[in-house]
Amino acid sequence: MTGRYPSQVGDRVRTVAGLLVLVLLLVTMSGSRSLAAPATGPATLVVPISVDARTLNPNWQADTGGYHPSSNIHCHLVAMDWGVVKGTPVYGDLADSWTADAAGRVYTFRLRRNARFHDGRPVTSADVKYTYDTIIEKRYPLRAYLADVKEIRTPDPATVVIELNGPDAAFVPMLGIASNWFGKILPKHLYEGKEWPTADVNARPVGCGAFKFVEWARGSSFTLEANPDHHMGRPKIDRLVFRIIPDPNVAYAEFMAGRMPYLPFDYTPPYAEVATKLMKDPSMDVVFTPSIYSRDFYLNLRREPLNNPKVRRAIAHALDRRAMNQLAFYGLWKPSWNAGIDALPAFLNKNARYPDANRKLAEDLLDEAGLRRGPDGFRFKISVTNYPVTDGRVMAEVAVQQLRRVGIDARWDQYDPQTWFTRLREGNFDISTYFVRYGPDPDAYREHFGTGQARNFMGYSNPELDRTLDEARRSSDPAKRLPLYAKVQEMLVRDMPYINMFTERKISLVRKGWTGFSAQESGYNKSMTWFGYANVAPPR
Repeated sequence: MTGRYPSQVGDRVRTVAGLLVLVLLLVTMSGSRSLAAPATGPATLVVPISVDARTLNPNWQADTGGYHPSSNIHCHLVAMDWGVVKGTPVYGDLADSWTADAAGRVYTFRLRRNARFHDGRPVTSADVKYTYDTIIEKRYPLRAYLADVKEIRTPDPATVVIELNGPDAAFVPMLGIASNWFGKILPKHLYEGKEWPTADVNARPVGCGAFKFVEWARGSSFTLEANPDHHMGRPKIDRLVFRIIPDPNVAYAEFMAGRMPYLPFDYTPPYAEVATKLMKDPSMDVVFTPSIYSRDFYLNLRREPLNNPKVRRAIAHALDRRAMNQLAFYGLWKPSWNAGIDALPAFLNKNARYPDANRKLAEDLLDEAGLRRGPDGFRFKISVTNYPVTDGRVMAEVAVQQLRRVGIDARWDQYDPQTWFTRLREGNFDISTYFVRYGPDPDAYREHFGTGQARNFMGYSNPELDRTLDEARRSSDPAKRLPLYAKVQEMLVRDMPYINMFTERKISLVRKGWTGFSAQESGYNKSMTWFGYANVAPPR
């Protein structure tokens, strides 16, 4: 079970009491070694992360804890950060520029000639080809984004040519978003001939990113130092320390005590605190970052009775977005009834709409499905779990209450991040909060809803939807793609493998004077991934 804040939807007195306990905890433990921050200076940044890494080469497996340090140690061909919400879907990291042929099949990337690995060796096209070829051969996660690659050529050390089997308008934008997790460019001279999962260099990685590896204190922290020779310029901080803090209560207390200048949105504090207290605190900025994500409920279509469309529609009627927004988010989020989000309006089909909350209709549909209330007042049992971040937890908590009102005996099961993600990948769940990413290109629908795709945890398969997604991806003409993605959204609302509830609103806390975090506009299009700190600057 993962640590969590006190219930954000129960008695407010209980929440206040919990916060008083936190204050006492801080006072009592302020001298404790377990809460002591690493030695810091004016150019040291300490950032909390929720889980330790499995490896510092995340190219070969999903690794929640590894993304933060590895995204700063390694560089990428192209990158994307939250600047996408301002209209920049992808920009160059190692790539200085790129072009596509008229057919949209051959992409040519020109590399920055000043890029070097941390051991001084130049980064060349051979390193890019080696990295991508290995990923394709070994079927590592980025292969989902390289599935149409026919051949990678390196006509000279500064040029990479990627030829696809067919046109793909989404290829570069989707490669950019994948850089947040995978596609770290590895040094061929250190990895060639070694198996990535067991390579000794994983423990002391040599990358081409903005920070160099210093130390990995397993279970405790990562320490990195600025790379003075970084091809995009030296970072503005000297040291970057990631502290592993699984409990959001502790992370919040550490931030409030001044031991860290930044509380990432993964640790969003109680929304009541945000709305009533933190937004009025002159010592910090409450940062609201627009998002290309929604927050949803994923339904496991492999399991009864969720494989019944009437049951899925009944659940959609049972879930009340407006009430959930007030109870869970204190009105800070935006409910959504579409299979898309307002933050990316170009392809949004506003006519494809999920049902409104209607308790009577929910009960009628469940009766029609033969799931009448028993002597105990319940129709069937179901488990609700959650994406293990604050918003996922509070949504699950309210959903359990709303489902029980229509006779569904819902229970709330919580897990640590690794266990939860493993269960989703294995299909070992009933209902879970999660997300859909709708950009930087609408081809992102494929990853969530295409048959057998990486984030299609629901077991959803619709051949018509698969064909429509393929047709849209092959066209570079927005006028042709628009009606195809409108059709995709209609199918999703009809089949309901997921229920979109909210447009995500990321909430971070930043001490006054600090700038350049990826969540801030001052970090947009400069952070080299959502987990990047290359542009962060301390107060002057």
